[in-house]
Amino acid sequence: MKIGIIANTSKYDISEYLIDFISENIKINGREFYLSKNTYDFIKASLKKNNLIKSIKVADEKNFKGKIQVLLSFGGDGTMLYSAQYAINADAILVGVNFGKLGFLADINFQELNSVLKEIESKKFNIEKRILLEGRILSGKSEKQLAVNDFVIEKGSWPRIIEIDTYVDGKFLTTFRADGLIISTPTGSTGYSLSSGGPILLPEMDSIILSPICPHTLTVRPIVIPGNSKIEIEAYSGYETVTINKDGQQIYKIKPPVRLLIKKSEKYLKLFKRVNKDYFQTLREKLMWGVDIREHSQNNGEKR
Repeated sequence: MKIGIIANTSKYDISEYLIDFISENIKINGREFYLSKNTYDFIKASLKKNNLIKSIKVADEKNFKGKIQVLLSFGGDGTMLYSAQYAINADAILVGVNFGKLGFLADINFQELNSVLKEIESKKFNIEKRILLEGRILSGKSEKQLAVNDFVIEKGSWPRIIEIDTYVDGKFLTTFRADGLIISTPTGSTGYSLSSGGPILLPEMDSIILSPICPHTLTVRPIVIPGNSKIEIEAYSGYETVTINKDGQQIYKIKPPVRLLIKKSEKYLKLFKRVNKDYFQTLREKLMWGVDIREHSQNNGEKR
């Protein structure tokens, strides 16, 4: 099995885990490791110190295609969103190893990783195919961008609300007068969209969420539309730029008016999921559903 690794190099303690993991697994027949260049540079000294430098291969993340079958993302959800674009390009299965806080996407603990690789090799696992959004800024020269979580149109540093004319399949939906608008996948429904009052969608749903950010009119609420919808946005602002970001990873500042076309991509993200784990369990664990905060405070000796 050919395995790629991308790590969050801002987390210094990850280097020790990476060296331990590589030392233990490089000896297993059939396992071949490709480190992203940044990851390799991050642990190069430790690789030399542990005589592992000749045991691994290095590849630019953009060149993972044709080299790997599985991509391990060491970090948190942000690292996993960054890694996703390279997993999609390589048509590899993405495994998120959590070194962050919440770990909603990156839900595998480091201690579980060896058993996860065995499950993949024995084909005793599930693949979740997550839909992606494809966006293109029509008011400027830009390439198509793929989003795992969301595209967000925001007012940026402008202190006032902006106006966002929104069309679905050529039909006028409304003008959102708000701080911004989130166009989210089911995967992104537990991210920024959720904090803006949007609903949680199950990962397998073929739907898109439109969630206004702090709308000027309280009756304007998030709306769920079919996944095959084409969404066209026209954003107006009195300020010099409108901000568009993709998955919180790439940010564009465009002179208004801004025209943006968004639709579901033909590509999918392939996520590893253990056979014995379901999405409802993840919601209970990560969002602490069913947890009585009063009992938690009492058990920790805190005053109510």
